[in-house]
Amino acid sequence: MKRSRRRVRRLSIALSAAGIVALSLTGCTGGPEAPPLRNSTQTVTRAPEPTPASCLASEPEVRATGMGQVEVQVLGTGSKVVVISNQSGQDLCGWKAVAEALVSRGYEVALYDYVGAADENAVTIATLMRAQGATKLALLGASQGAKASIIAATRTSVPPDALVALSGEQYLEGQDVSKSAAKLRCPTLFVTADHDPFDATSANEEFQRVAPKGVSTLTVVPGTDHGIQLLGHPDVSAQVFAFLQVHLG
Repeated sequence: MKRSRRRVRRLSIALSAAGIVALSLTGCTGGPEAPPLRNSTQTVTRAPEPTPASCLASEPEVRATGMGQVEVQVLGTGSKVVVISNQSGQDLCGWKAVAEALVSRGYEVALYDYVGAADENAVTIATLMRAQGATKLALLGASQGAKASIIAATRTSVPPDALVALSGEQYLEGQDVSKSAAKLRCPTLFVTADHDPFDATSANEEFQRVAPKGVSTLTVVPGTDHGIQLLGHPDVSAQVFAFLQVHLG
């Protein structure tokens, strides 16, 4: 989609050993997860418009060097933002079609690859997008990203306006995600398959059970699809887009 390609911008949040977060210009990351970085504080500044990354536009991907940098790919424009978090073993490029569909609906979309603790990445990027003008913000994640998004939704200084969690399992890096589900304050959509191979079925039933009354909805589809695969169900993708429309506008 030409509009989204023209509007790709690449930002880097540099996480120092001291835990200070700054914004600079770099590329799109991949590769294995770095060791978790905890107890970070955040200082966010605006970066200039960089060259697009290859998976989202036509120019070659530029990989960041050094540890501790979270590369954020931003598509589209506007004050309604969706922050997308990956499932394990995948990178932001797996969300390309979803991101472009969201941009076509008028949303700005932030994608990234993990560096360190997934939940802290999600908190940091949500904070970044709020600082850059997001008036409405949703967290969308699959599997590991679903767990990170659930936890992050309870830790951002401004709660998200919506949360979509696809196939979140019970634990993330030793954290019981149900404890965060019990603290949710934003409208939440949990989605899982009824025979999820990673036990997300029972985990999502637990999330729905402990979430505050009236906050969340649980959708269970037949089969074994996990994470982003769930969006291959037309009913699920339609429900996700409709849910975002209701809560972001």
